[in-house]
Amino acid sequence: KNQKALLYFFIFLFYFIKTYSFGCFPFFAFSYEFDVTKCMFSAGNITEKLRVAAFDCRGQTVVDLYAGIGYFTLPYLVHAGAHHVHACEWNPDAVEALKKNLVSNRVSDRCTVHQGDNRQLQLSDVADRVNLGLIPSSEDGWPVACRLLKKSTGGILHIHQNVTSPFSNTANFPATDDATTLRISGRTSDREIWQAWADDTANRIRCHLKDISGTTWITNIQHIEHVKSYAPHVNHVVLDLECRPA
Repeated sequence: KNQKALLYFFIFLFYFIKTYSFGCFPFFAFSYEFDVTKCMFSAGNITEKLRVAAFDCRGQTVVDLYAGIGYFTLPYLVHAGAHHVHACEWNPDAVEALKKNLVSNRVSDRCTVHQGDNRQLQLSDVADRVNLGLIPSSEDGWPVACRLLKKSTGGILHIHQNVTSPFSNTANFPATDDATTLRISGRTSDREIWQAWADDTANRIRCHLKDISGTTWITNIQHIEHVKSYAPHVNHVVLDLECRPA
């Protein structure tokens, strides 16, 4: 997987065009356009963009709570085939770029842009999926996301988070000169930490849903995706959490 991510990164470098204050990135079948002095673009998230592009969202309404210039909004529209995306963003420069990107990719008719603080969003009961693509934590958006899910059928939350793993205590490992063994043990420990975070998040989301709706909901961890290493012992992961009314 690391080799695959590295390949995608070099593809990104090859296609990325940067001038004095303007950038344009052709991302396979669509492109991002933005002012590099006012907006950001993370090459490290490319594997997650590809994963989103592979979703089957035909007939679905998606809410992207942290849309930026369209990092995930465009894959949902262009490749995943979402019926409609509500894109929320409070940076006016990013909103300007987002609107241009929607037009240039010919999907503006299937997207509504909501500028401002998404906690003030006047929407509810509309979403089949909610994308919470903010790190280090999207926790402030959890109550909003729960309110947005369709009350009758529920949906899926894609929750991004930087999860910190404790420093490994090498004294707990058997004496060995095999560095690979230590790496594998460390990765297993990481995944256990990610699972514990996902379990806790699922429980908290279930409580939010009950508080908002007054009824019982069932949450199911569909998948935990490792996006990238953010810092030593800190990993960017995404939880795909299915939420359904009981």
